[in-house]
Amino acid sequence: MTTRFGKYPMNQSPALSPSRREAVKALGAFAALTTALPVGAAFAQSGSLHAVTYLDTSAASTGRGIELLAQLRDTARKNSANLEFTILQEMGRPNRFAFFESWANDAAFEAFATSESRAAFDEALKSVRNSPPDRKMLRSHVVASPRAVPPGAIYMVEHLDYFGGSPKITADAEPLSSAMAAMAQKDAGVLRFDLYRGTPPRVNHYQVISVFADAQALEAHENSAHKLQFRVAGAKGATWRCNMYDQRLFKAL
Repeated sequence: MTTRFGKYPMNQSPALSPSRREAVKALGAFAALTTALPVGAAFAQSGSLHAVTYLDTSAASTGRGIELLAQLRDTARKNSANLEFTILQEMGRPNRFAFFESWANDAAFEAFATSESRAAFDEALKSVRNSPPDRKMLRSHVVASPRAVPPGAIYMVEHLDYFGGSPKITADAEPLSSAMAAMAQKDAGVLRFDLYRGTPPRVNHYQVISVFADAQALEAHENSAHKLQFRVAGAKGATWRCNMYDQRLFKAL
């Protein structure tokens, strides 16, 4: 029998393969950890709309890129419907950026996206960018109350991508991702760990916006039991995560 995940003899279910048995074991271990979560742990849903946009400029145009982004941010923050507009510069690759924007509702997001200031930004960016911006549309999913972020904190933006086309995979991935985020929010040195889910039809995609007090806090989180088991469970389990290494480190501008 041939499946989208490979070939198996007719008398062997994919669930019985060694990799699947390992994944089921990891899923069980991860599920055991989630029982320690308090009831009602910060699973936020609202009518707000968010986006992460990735872009890069030529190395020689890094300064101009920062200038354009700062102008866009300052204009957005003057809007009463803007909840957040954060510019991030990638560590080690200063000509690469991301900006995260949050708006009170769809109408406010659309109004700014089609505004003259946004059009002016897009036009000016064309002369210095290396490629068109990549925007990910998002809804709040597991979002905690905001905390103060001191200078020098490390931002990490992580993209979670699970195989699409299967309602079961999408359904199985949701509690796995949500539990990971809720536990990460309690890690020492984690100032922010918010999980956002892609808008339809990309509900199998998530973006994590996280902030760590320092490099030690980031390393501790990455090596925590729940993060390690989350990776194993997602890699070859029922969720079939597509990407395991899509993490980028930034500083805020």
